[in-house]
Amino acid sequence: MRCDYINPFVDSAQAVLKNFIPTAVEKGSFSLKDSFTAEGVSATVFLSGNVEGRVLLDMEPQLARKIAGRMNDMEFDHLDHLALDTICELTNIIIGKAVTLLNNKGFRFKTSPPCFFIGKKQLCGLESLCISLFTEWGEIKIQAAIKEKTKALDERRDHA
Repeated sequence: MRCDYINPFVDSAQAVLKNFIPTAVEKGSFSLKDSFTAEGVSATVFLSGNVEGRVLLDMEPQLARKIAGRMNDMEFDHLDHLALDTICELTNIIIGKAVTLLNNKGFRFKTSPPCFFIGKKQLCGLESLCISLFTEWGEIKIQAAIKEKTKALDERRDHA
């Protein structure tokens, strides 16, 4: 896993979140995990192109409600479809900005639409790089499991 893949996602998340929440967004330290774990409300985007993998944004439900409320100029007592769609759209904005930055540097990534999960989910054996973003409202975790496609693998797929 290359840090030059995840840094644009972290930078993008900080920049986008600053537009939607009235609090500072501070980076934590990077950690390497041997699994891909979601614990609260999370949205995942799959990547394809020169790489394969996924990027996940994960946050506590109360933080998701606050962010969705701020983005929709309303309050959410629970996570309804509008709140979840809003978190997916936030993820789409963050990932889209990061992929654009990476494509401008010569990488070729494509993304899937975001899908959400609520609750604890774990994919073992999928090494990921994780970083937390801290705000006064709570913590947002970004996990990325991205690996470059090998040329031999691409050639095998082309001949299959």
